[in-house]
Amino acid sequence: MLKQRVITGIILALLVSLAIFFLPNTLFDQLALLIIVGIGTWEWAGLTGLTTQGSRWLEVASNVGLAELFFLIEPSMLLMLLISLAVWVFILYLLRSYQPDTTYYKQRPWLLRMLSSGVLIPAWYALTYLHALHYGYVFYAISLVACADIAAYFSGRRFGKNKLAPSLSPGKTREGALGALAATLVWSCLCALFTDLGFGGSLVFVLFSMLAVVMSIAGDLFESLIKRQAGAKDSGTILPGHGGILDRIDSLLAAIPILTLGLFVLNKF
Repeated sequence: MLKQRVITGIILALLVSLAIFFLPNTLFDQLALLIIVGIGTWEWAGLTGLTTQGSRWLEVASNVGLAELFFLIEPSMLLMLLISLAVWVFILYLLRSYQPDTTYYKQRPWLLRMLSSGVLIPAWYALTYLHALHYGYVFYAISLVACADIAAYFSGRRFGKNKLAPSLSPGKTREGALGALAATLVWSCLCALFTDLGFGGSLVFVLFSMLAVVMSIAGDLFESLIKRQAGAKDSGTILPGHGGILDRIDSLLAAIPILTLGLFVLNKF
């Protein structure tokens, strides 16, 4: 399993890097749409009670069609980011109030399903902005979340004693989260040195990077909530040894809009 996971991870990292670096903005945007909104919606629909292929395809067509509409009319990036922020504030409330024996979601099967549009589409739209701004920002967003994941894993194993969210993800600890914040603080400061943002701009860059890391943890926990309600271990099987697409991008879905908001603000001044 570990060998398969490593091989898949290397191939995936190579393909993603090639797409980010070589594809022109329009092609990159459509490929990201297919993966994030298309496959992401397919897996999300399966986890939230849509078991027939027809119903899942209808959900995919609805989200992809809505995303393409946004792509054509180009609504304000700030508006999309604020929508994303509102959705994630609501999700934070759901995470804060979650109880393992809850029947809340069983009685409201539409709720988690409905949130797919508010999570996947703004995240994809924000990613298109980052790529258009500079492909390096896409690499940075991915590296930031990866750094947080790795640091959380090792610091949690070494120092972890206090559970972060035992009802959702028993393996996550507060010490792991603090390790993630410490490592990504160093990483974001180092990366800020290679920008032309100046001192004030760099502070904003680092601040929003830290907020993005906090939200990446929330994104991971939210997928755990969805999978717990579905009684599923993974969101899918498309990536051997890794599960589904959502299993790999859950943290990014929450982090990218926040990071993009910071860069959007900096780009306007």
